[in-house]
Amino acid sequence: MLARRPEKFWSRWTMILGVVAASGAATVSWTQAEENVVRPEAPGSNAGEVWVASTEFKFVPATVRVIAGRSVTLVLDNSQAETEHGIKMPAFGFYLIAKGGQVTRKTFIFDKPGEYEFMCDLPGHQEAGMKGKLIVSGP
Repeated sequence: MLARRPEKFWSRWTMILGVVAASGAATVSWTQAEENVVRPEAPGSNAGEVWVASTEFKFVPATVRVIAGRSVTLVLDNSQAETEHGIKMPAFGFYLIAKGGQVTRKTFIFDKPGEYEFMCDLPGHQEAGMKGKLIVSGP
């Protein structure tokens, strides 16, 4: 016959698992809050990629930094979303759209330093919180 573990044993394990799960969630939240910056493709190259993930009604990261006058490939990762999302930057006439489950990219040169808003312009998405900030710094 198998010996039963005391109740105290199981309550300790439940508490430990809860602490581990909570700390993992905190790590994910912290990582998602970080800003995205241009990652050069090769040393000495002025081209780079910036990844922005779209989920149901938010962009991660919500703040993106690029350098003015440099070629940047903006990657919209909509692979985890079920609906279509886009990134629209009216100040530059920039538009990129991805269907649910897709990853799309577009290379562009952001030439005016400053802070600009970007958003998903599909009906109701911006109002639900799908917006972010593009910071273009001087060369």
